[in-house]
Amino acid sequence: MDPDYRKYDVTRFFDFTEEDEKLITKAYDRLSESYSVSVVDIKDSPYQQFSSHNIYPLFIPQICYLVQERSQNNSFYLFIVSKVGVNSKGGHLERKYDTIQLWGLKNLDEDFGYISINKKKLIDKIAGIFSSFNVNFTDSEFKDFYVIGNDKFKIMNFLNPKRKEIIKNFPNENFKLEVKNNILSFGLPEILTIENAEIISKFLNDI
Repeated sequence: MDPDYRKYDVTRFFDFTEEDEKLITKAYDRLSESYSVSVVDIKDSPYQQFSSHNIYPLFIPQICYLVQERSQNNSFYLFIVSKVGVNSKGGHLERKYDTIQLWGLKNLDEDFGYISINKKKLIDKIAGIFSSFNVNFTDSEFKDFYVIGNDKFKIMNFLNPKRKEIIKNFPNENFKLEVKNNILSFGLPEILTIENAEIISKFLNDI
């Protein structure tokens, strides 16, 4: 298999280490067993609508995959992301301290405003970050999760029974889920593994 990602930006993609390239190739091969996977330009994805390089200067998407069910009825985007290593003073470390991660975006059928969902063990970390959003949504059926947004009714519409079950059944409690209007972002702040690629893809396909 050849993911052929270099043709999009030679100067950037040749910066992967040999180990990175082997891992990326293995992840691509595994996902291709279940989905139709193609490399697309990042500008042709929802990335620019959702994020900004100015906001995340150390979190750089390198490769973008358009992932589709074989039936072509459902699709989402996966990003191989370079997480730049920094020291305690904020300076960049050597390239060997950079890591690659996998994050995904999916277009939704309606506008849900802003929503952030995390396991409750992360409450202390996110409380300050999202304090400007004034809805702290609680649900007895969803009590193990911390939900923040800017419109209670849109949160309720997003968290239908199917989505609640999908989120509750996700096997890694470190996930980060964020919705901005009609775009959902989902991923794990962990080094890319084949297992993570599979469970993130399944989540995005099902949600």
